[in-house]
Amino acid sequence: MADDDEELSVDDLDELEEEASGSPAATDEDGDPPWGATMTVNDTTYAVSLFWQPLQDTSDPYPEVKETVENVMEGADLFCVRQGTSPQYGIGNSVEGHKVGMPSAAAAIAEIFSDKSSSVAVFEVDEGWWFIAVRNDLILSEEDLLYLNEEDAKRAFYAMMAVPDWGRKIAPASWEIEGTEEVDLSSVLTASRGSKLMRIEKGTQKTKIIIGVAALLIVIVGYKLISGLFAPPKKVRPLVPFKPLQIEEETIQPIVEVKPWEKLVVTDDFLNRCNVGVLQIKSMMIPGWELGNIQCAPSGLSTEWHMKWGHLSILKRAFEEYGSPGLDYVLDENGTNVVVSLSLGEIATHSENPKYMTFEAREELNNIFQAVKMPISLSTGSTQVTQTLPAKNGLDDPKRIVKTYNKLIFKFSSDMPAGEWLPLFNQFPALELLKMEYDIGNGTWSYEGQIYEPSL
Repeated sequence: MADDDEELSVDDLDELEEEASGSPAATDEDGDPPWGATMTVNDTTYAVSLFWQPLQDTSDPYPEVKETVENVMEGADLFCVRQGTSPQYGIGNSVEGHKVGMPSAAAAIAEIFSDKSSSVAVFEVDEGWWFIAVRNDLILSEEDLLYLNEEDAKRAFYAMMAVPDWGRKIAPASWEIEGTEEVDLSSVLTASRGSKLMRIEKGTQKTKIIIGVAALLIVIVGYKLISGLFAPPKKVRPLVPFKPLQIEEETIQPIVEVKPWEKLVVTDDFLNRCNVGVLQIKSMMIPGWELGNIQCAPSGLSTEWHMKWGHLSILKRAFEEYGSPGLDYVLDENGTNVVVSLSLGEIATHSENPKYMTFEAREELNNIFQAVKMPISLSTGSTQVTQTLPAKNGLDDPKRIVKTYNKLIFKFSSDMPAGEWLPLFNQFPALELLKMEYDIGNGTWSYEGQIYEPSL
């Protein structure tokens, strides 16, 4: 495990760039870095480098899989399904080395690491360096890849580290990347778990099953006809009245409707945390480095520093001096730009029923902003929520319906302190503040949010 206090030095980055530019990069015909399709862990061969997509219909994935193959991965003939809270399907190809029955390493890792919704990792294996990224419980579409060159794996990992709020970051200890840990993959994949590859030709399998069932019926019917010709007459027993049928009433569970306004971020808490985070970033004095605009969302705060003159060591010393919990940064390949992220902690949430229809909220906001002679951008939108209908008596497959909730989206900018707008935000029930941005040049705040209307 790399020491949390160690950081990438200028020499480390220069050495990485020299290795990447000085040695000829082996690429395939499409210009992509070389990659592998399988790796062996604990005597089990796993399929890697699959193309992952979200799955809508878990009861019949074939239409979605075939559509992806026809439009994106022509010639692919294998796939697997990953169940769970966020179902997915991964597509492979026997030409590349994938085989029927081979378990997916990405599906297994996503299940094992489900305690954290987002994980990014590079595991060094005998075949190369396996890179995997799971974001919000979804395997990213092209981030399950076995790199054959270490430099390619490093570049992929550095690029993904620019995204904030990773719950788990894993990399080889030899890379010495701050905030990462090294994990032995053989100690994690202790069994051949995970989804296994199947063939995509559903029609061929169904035809074989139909033919087999038809042949079995012919044999059974023929046997009964022949045996009936030579069987002795059966004795007729007196009829016994049947017991009255007891019909069980169907038990239908009520539909649990989860509305989007039942878990809204508390505006006061979000705004105050964002304001404090901006003040913390603004207070950092880094000679030779220029601070960009600061974006703030419930997931965290982010900004960039750009080097105008000086040296990287000035930035490193500044972050050592101003370092605080939740503050992190990632350098680009040239060492002249750095993406900074700051965690806002766990923001409170609440449930609040809507009051205004979209046209009513639009009229109210227009009246307010016309009175203070300020512009505001208003537009209508909607949020779709998929709900599952319970099965009757547990016999039928559950059905899913999609419900649409209308909302009014607003955007505006102001040079007033952020706290001055709290009375306005609190005036509208079911209002959700999505984003705030501080312009470092003119000191203005920009706000973006939405107001839900009651559902019918």
